[in-house]
Amino acid sequence: MLTARPQNPAVPLDPVMDLATACEWLRTDVGAMAELGVAADLMRSAMARIETMCKQPIFARDYFAFGEGFGLQADLPSLNVLSVTKIEYRLMGSADWVTLDASSYDWTETGELTFYPLAQMITGVSRIRVSYRAGYEPTSVPADIVQAIRLLIGRWYDIRSDEKKEVPSHAEWLIKDYVLPIL
Repeated sequence: MLTARPQNPAVPLDPVMDLATACEWLRTDVGAMAELGVAADLMRSAMARIETMCKQPIFARDYFAFGEGFGLQADLPSLNVLSVTKIEYRLMGSADWVTLDASSYDWTETGELTFYPLAQMITGVSRIRVSYRAGYEPTSVPADIVQAIRLLIGRWYDIRSDEKKEVPSHAEWLIKDYVLPIL
């Protein structure tokens, strides 16, 4: 499997529900600016927590994946790849990235990359970089993930201090099918 990181980690995730809906879920005053800020922070934290628990991109954004060279196949760390925009490689001793022709590879929505013989014949490759988009767009996030976000923000809002004992939540149970198995 290739290793991945967001292309722009400082760019926040697009929220999967509007703040008014989040405030309704928390039973707080939608008009109170302080409560809107709390709801926004809780939503961002819940989304980040869900991605951490699932070990893969759940909410759409652009990523780079890195590997050592072209084998027959490689796996992107995502089960919901939306697009592969380009694959680049570096030759040993060079700092320049060279774009691999799109006819030299294929990809699937489950993150499988297949490199055709043309790519495999390139010698001296020290590093590859895959630019791709993965995760669910805000309007297509599965209902169980949205419910897990609601459960997390509700739990965190109700218990605003540290919990004495961490117990598995219903949110973890809801997203268990989205956890990327690490082999």
